[in-house]
This record gives sequence, C-alpha cells and structure tokens, in this order.
Amino acid sequence: MEDRVRDLELMSQVRTVRQAAIEESRAGRLASVFSRSEGDERFIYVVKLLDVHPQLGKVAGRKLLASLGVSSFDCVGDLSPELMERILKSVGES
Repeated sequence: MEDRVRDLELMSQVRTVRQAAIEESRAGRLASVFSRSEGDERFIYVVKLLDVHPQLGKVAGRKLLASLGVSSFDCVGDLSPELMERILKSVGES
C-alpha cells in the first residue's frame, strides 16, 4: 500500500511540474523551462511546450521539430544544448 501512495504522490508532482512548464511556454518563456531540464521538466514532451508557445502553435511547432530531426515523442531531457538553442532561436527567445 505504501508503494501505491508513493507512486500517486510522485505522479501528482510530475503533473504539477508539467502544467507549470506548459503555462510558462504559453507565456513565451520556453528558455526558463529549458534551463531546468535536469529536473522533473526533463520528462515533458517538447511538442507539448511548442504546441502552446505564442510564436508557433501546433502545426508550426511540429514542423520545426521535424526540420530539426526531433521526434514528437522526445522529452526536454533528450535534447542536446545545441538543439535547445536552435529551438529558442526559432521562437525568438535567444
């Protein structure tokens, strides 16, 4: 029973972090999310952040990922610093 409670608490924490990261991206602060890529943000799909970014949107964000060779299933933690920089440059945050 303790394992289940611990797992539920962990999932709740991950959801909270994901929602906060999505809100930051929606506000145009993707660089802030990328700067915390060693924390729980590393598990967030990059496509979810680009879908809500004011400079991109769903279609443009997915085209950008495809042009960079990034899968829609890649997480923030999977990106190299160079890819993060290229994404930030594309959305005007660099």
